[in-house]
Amino acid sequence: MTRRHRRTKVTIRFEARLPHARWAPLFHVFRLEQPDVRLDWKPGGHPTRERPLLDGADVGLFLEPPHEPGLVGVTLDTSPMVVIVAAGDSLAHHAAVRVADIIHRPFPGSPTLDPEWTSLWTLNERRGSPPELTDDDVKAAEDALQVVATGRAIATAPASVAVGLAHPGVIALPLRDGPQVRTRLLWRSDDDNPIIDSLVDLATAWTREGPRGPDAALAPRGSTPPSRGRVATGPPSRSC
Repeated sequence: MTRRHRRTKVTIRFEARLPHARWAPLFHVFRLEQPDVRLDWKPGGHPTRERPLLDGADVGLFLEPPHEPGLVGVTLDTSPMVVIVAAGDSLAHHAAVRVADIIHRPFPGSPTLDPEWTSLWTLNERRGSPPELTDDDVKAAEDALQVVATGRAIATAPASVAVGLAHPGVIALPLRDGPQVRTRLLWRSDDDNPIIDSLVDLATAWTREGPRGPDAALAPRGSTPPSRGRVATGPPSRSC
């Protein structure tokens, strides 16, 4: 039996402790279209130096994932960035902040996480150098929130997840000049499973992003894949 015909289960990796439920309608429609397919959900932490993004899964749902050879993806939405501070922090007196307001503040330490991924959240491109870090070893969202709640550091996150942060001791402030953050659905470029094709085509139509294929590769942030001329149809992109 070939790889193309043997799988009726799709394993989906996602970052745990983040409010990804807004994408449930996408997977609900997929299941309605593919009633014989079983979805196997595989929660995980943030991207690390050693672990592949998909780590045994067929597809993955990630916030601004780092570049990894062999993976392609479609952007489901984009969201502005917010700053996460402890309740009572002096920054919390402001309705919004700018990068210049937080450039001197430490961020939670994360030596085991993918440095390309963490550099986005610590705004390295805007500051021109790495920030001061705490001596923590943050591996997941809840770890970072615990550090921030103590007042020892600040963090950043997409506005789309700020209302679902799992800690009562932190506050989210809009970052006026921060980057946009993408939510991406990833899969392997050499995966010839028609079930994965169906999910990707549905996600592409859902967001109106455009064609799928090798030219939609998960390129470094800021690059734009060339179009092959096929225009996807379906509901408009949902931005938060």
